[in-house]
Amino acid sequence: MAKGEEKTLKDFGVSVDEIKKSFETIIAGKANLSALKQIFNVAIKDLSHFPNINNANSYTNYLERWVKSYSDAMANLPSKRTANPKTSCSDPAVKTIVQYVTKVDDDTAELQSKHHNLFMSAENVQGGLLEEYINSVVSCYGWYWCAGNVMRSIDFCSSDGTLLQVKNKSNTENSSSSAIRSGTTIIKWYRLGTKSVRGKKVPDYKWAALNEIINAHSTTKSNPCSMSEDGYQSFLATTAKNNPNIITED
Repeated sequence: MAKGEEKTLKDFGVSVDEIKKSFETIIAGKANLSALKQIFNVAIKDLSHFPNINNANSYTNYLERWVKSYSDAMANLPSKRTANPKTSCSDPAVKTIVQYVTKVDDDTAELQSKHHNLFMSAENVQGGLLEEYINSVVSCYGWYWCAGNVMRSIDFCSSDGTLLQVKNKSNTENSSSSAIRSGTTIIKWYRLGTKSVRGKKVPDYKWAALNEIINAHSTTKSNPCSMSEDGYQSFLATTAKNNPNIITED
């Protein structure tokens, strides 16, 4: 196999039974991977749901790295991460335009620039935080977080085989994710839409739709799922309070 070549499980030409046996061996005795076992049981029904992995030289090596990807993601939750500084500098010309339009002094313009960086940093981490919040609620309903990209363009799956893709806004799905979802049974949900109230554009939250999806495919006997924007905002507030370094102005 050429260096850098991407492969998925179906490329190794081994039987599903062989894959199952190897997976069971790899996770044997690891109680913390019970959720991953449920994800595997869903994914193994269609090998195309497994992601591409670089330089996997055998199906057992692929599975070992697949398990590690999930384990690493769960050990490094989005809410616990520290933001990395930008890899490029801010464009001084942008600050100049804003400064002359708003007629503020240099110090205020610099502060505005730092605030802009904070907002951009917050946008960058919100996708992971949204999934973490959802997982904190739905895990007791027989739903599993496919952390570590262990299923292609699928963020959650239920033990009944339902597949769910989560986005923050309706316009945040990239073309590759859309192509993978096309013609499949993957359900797409997004948190934030827009509606007009007396001529003004305001947020239109879609939590009720997500609750319906979770409840319709719940495999446990629990009270109905009732996620909300208030619950999500509370999760974000707690996260930021406990980990202020989750975003950066640099």
